Amino acid sequence: MSVKLSQTNDANLIQLDGEVDIASAADLKAALIEAAKDKKEIRVSAEGASSLDVTAYQLLWAAKREAKRANAKFSLPSELPETIRRAWTEMGLDDLASPA
Repeated sequence: MSVKLSQTNDANLIQLDGEVDIASAADLKAALIEAAKDKKEIRVSAEGASSLDVTAYQLLWAAKREAKRANAKFSLPSELPETIRRAWTEMGLDDLASPA
């Protein structure tokens, strides 16, 4: 699993690859906190992720909520692995895929 943060002039991109689980939660949390510091749009790409556990979903949900409070944008790509899209729906987190 890897969590990679890259920054551009207009956004911060967090790329998730492989299994994102409790073992990588600290890396994901650190990337989300770093990305939120400058109030640019946060874009999370989960296209390379094979699975996310509940910890990852909680962190993403909390990051989107905090971005909304700070009047910052938070987005996820529309093209996601079906297993991840299905899990979001089953957990009632469909709004994660819509911009904040």
